[in-house]
Amino acid sequence: MVDKIRRGERAQQKTWQWLMVLTAQRGLCTYCGRSAASTIDHEKPIADGGADIWWNFVPACDDCNRWKKGRTARNWVANLDLHHRYPKAGFATRAMRPEVYAGITRRVERVQREIADPDRREWFGLHYGSERHRNKAELFQILTRCKEELRGYPHHPWRTPKLGTSRRVCTRLMCCGHRHPHAKWMTAFLEIKDYESFQRAVFNERAHEGEVLGRIIRKYLTEKEKH
Repeated sequence: MVDKIRRGERAQQKTWQWLMVLTAQRGLCTYCGRSAASTIDHEKPIADGGADIWWNFVPACDDCNRWKKGRTARNWVANLDLHHRYPKAGFATRAMRPEVYAGITRRVERVQREIADPDRREWFGLHYGSERHRNKAELFQILTRCKEELRGYPHHPWRTPKLGTSRRVCTRLMCCGHRHPHAKWMTAFLEIKDYESFQRAVFNERAHEGEVLGRIIRKYLTEKEKH
């Protein structure tokens, strides 16, 4: 028999781990797939021996977390299906449409793969490892700031190459390429309309402004060398 971990004895997850989970699944609840995720759920309940660690976490809304209770996602889906077939038998406290609950196990698997991505975990640890929250209000302030940062990138920054080997700071090209020891910031003089056009073009190319400028300058230097 597995010893149950009481709520007061559970680990206090770090702020960056909350962010890592709550931004998965596009910030939506894994179970209903529609409401904003506001809490971390243990996919396999602690009461059934589920681990109190990140690889057992999925983002959930308060309602789904409460309705799921102490069940695995697979067991909850089975109960929801029975409730749909036999609504008076009391298999579930709340009904959910079949087209919604049918995708729960698939979403759980997809979200757990997303959270398990080592590059993604490293990015959140390096970018938000120093953040601390004392309550949910402070957590959601940091979460809002994190989501705004992520929306500013044309694609996930942790999927871009590293420009350095440091384990203490991020050197991903998309977000922190300027931290490379051989990198150099440059100032470009453009009219506002030209700069805005440049920003849109770079975003649509799913690239970084510094990367594109470097490419243009290298081409310029190559042409100069030919002459």
